[in-house]
Amino acid sequence: MKLIIIEGPDRTGKDTLSKFLMDKEENTIYRHFTVPRGNSNREKIAWQKYSFDEEFELFNKLWNNFYFKVNTNFIWNRSHIGEHVYGNLYRNSDTKWIFNLEKKHQFDKRNVFLILLTADAEFTLGKDDGYSLSDKLEDRKTEIKLFEEAFEKSYIKNKLKIKINEGNDYASKANIQDEVLQFLGYEF
Repeated sequence: MKLIIIEGPDRTGKDTLSKFLMDKEENTIYRHFTVPRGNSNREKIAWQKYSFDEEFELFNKLWNNFYFKVNTNFIWNRSHIGEHVYGNLYRNSDTKWIFNLEKKHQFDKRNVFLILLTADAEFTLGKDDGYSLSDKLEDRKTEIKLFEEAFEKSYIKNKLKIKINEGNDYASKANIQDEVLQFLGYEF
């Protein structure tokens, strides 16, 4: 059993990579985390703390179930790591709880893999679909910086960071996929 967490700023290929990995494995449980619920920042922060703790708890229960442990992989498209970015930047949240959550649920001792897809801020802004929280270049640069900071702070031992652009173009999808498969221990 593997928990594969795919993170990164908007427009870096998280959905594409998630679909590719799901096509590789028959028994995959997929979660796509989106915006938090709530009307105020306080409610949104409380929702994030609660929902991620519950999701980690569910993962732990399945981890201890023999059937799931042997036969299932999990893919999380976005995760608690993103809350370090969006909570800090858009909700004025103290995000220390994110890394305490990893320790509480022993992500350093589990078969957890963190993949950070990153790109130049100008590139992601140029590919924006209008659903991002900001269309400002400085905000995008800060988001990327905070994603990289969260990646470094994370207690997850298995980590891979991939830059998905080469100038104004996407990097080779095949090269990115091969690098991810190798990182996850797939045989070619």
